[in-house]
Amino acid sequence: MLRELPELREDAAALASGLCRERYRRAAGLPALQSLRELLRAHKLAASAEGTAQAREALSNAEGEDPRRPGRIARLRWLVAFLARTRALALEPGAAQELFALAQRPLVRPPGDAGLHGAIPPVALERNLPAERSREKRAELEAALAAALQPADGARSASWDAAMTARSEAGLRVPDGAAEWSDKILSGTDAVLADLGFWLLERRTGAKPGSGARHDVLHLLHAPRCAGAFPAGEMQRAVRRWAEMLRFDLGADGAIRLDEDDRPLKWPGARAEPLDPPWEVALTFLPQEGPWALSRLLAALGIALLRTGPPPEAPPEDLWFGDPAVAHACAALLEGLVRDREWLRRCAKVELARDDERAIAIAAVIDARLAAARTLAALQAHESGLGSKAAAAHRDLFVRATGAELPVGLALCDLDPWLGGFAELQGRALAARIAAFLRERYDEDWWRNPRAAASLNGLWARGGRPTCAELWTELGGEPAVDPLVFDLSQGCR
Repeated sequence: MLRELPELREDAAALASGLCRERYRRAAGLPALQSLRELLRAHKLAASAEGTAQAREALSNAEGEDPRRPGRIARLRWLVAFLARTRALALEPGAAQELFALAQRPLVRPPGDAGLHGAIPPVALERNLPAERSREKRAELEAALAAALQPADGARSASWDAAMTARSEAGLRVPDGAAEWSDKILSGTDAVLADLGFWLLERRTGAKPGSGARHDVLHLLHAPRCAGAFPAGEMQRAVRRWAEMLRFDLGADGAIRLDEDDRPLKWPGARAEPLDPPWEVALTFLPQEGPWALSRLLAALGIALLRTGPPPEAPPEDLWFGDPAVAHACAALLEGLVRDREWLRRCAKVELARDDERAIAIAAVIDARLAAARTLAALQAHESGLGSKAAAAHRDLFVRATGAELPVGLALCDLDPWLGGFAELQGRALAARIAAFLRERYDEDWWRNPRAAASLNGLWARGGRPTCAELWTELGGEPAVDPLVFDLSQGCR
């Protein structure tokens, strides 16, 4: 029985359920059941300025309590953050719907005979572009993709302005340390990228330093030379072998529902969404050759286990919301197993040459650097709006992060008004700290020590309740980016 704001919290949970369902269906390549406008119309309180004001007032009262109750404050903060996002959708539902369904629409006209190929959805192109062997063909496909997506910049700008209004209504500020953390990630891994990243990029794609393109980076990340050692059909077996070593239930007693069917509009990689937590979490996965697909499956599994962990009677904030950095940490912790030589040998049955191990490690470096670049570009957009300045900043930062050019038509696509890139960096840093803790307590091969399962379950069982800062305190220390920089650098040696 909810005692505080019961009507608002129940409506927010119901809206979250609908949004998660539609995100899952989109990622799985399934048709939508409801439009965003229909969902918002069915949950008017959660999408209204009044709902945001109620939650904000309750949060202000909680922060003024003496003594303060950290649990109440954290839950109200995540509630306010969710309501701000839904409020942004309600302010520009047309633009939000256009962007939500954009990847499934037949927009891209590949090079060649238009009458033969016709227009294809962006998601269909994105599935196949990274693995394309011909550099010239990849460049043509990426140019077609950029040309198809750039016309949606108007909808992106409208959605961005709505998010800024919603953030203001909710009293949300730019989190402290976003620019500092991003700068430290870039400066702390500049040498690694210059020494190893550029060499691997040239060897794999033929792109000389300064002449690379986004599609070259995707080819390196998704299709390294060792990709054939990771057959698409072996991904689940590798994960099951690991679960048997750790003696934990991979399916969370049937709560995690895995979808591995291929569909024309299914997104690459993997995604986990709570449908009825903790009883049901849907995980959609597109099996593809290479270590990237395996890392995505492990990352999605980490999030799924977090969503199935809390007890059924937990407050809705613990089940549906929570600190996004903690979700990223759960994903990054398991994703990092792909960079562990012994895990690959024992679970994936793969033994790689050192250069191939470095190619997998540099992918993690580039992922973190791209998150830092997106964060800094989003901060620029917070100041100047989502326009030419933000696009130019993102293109410059993309070059610094990867050594490759970002097409003009894609410059605004990944910028997030909610600063998801910074949450990813925080999560990756926390994951590095958790991994160090597990190594100290259970040795280097903690991932096959059944005693480590208790520590992992202790993380997952609380769902969205703990904040990133609280978990750092439990581990001994304050949130810092240094463990992540160290972890990324060590993997590339």
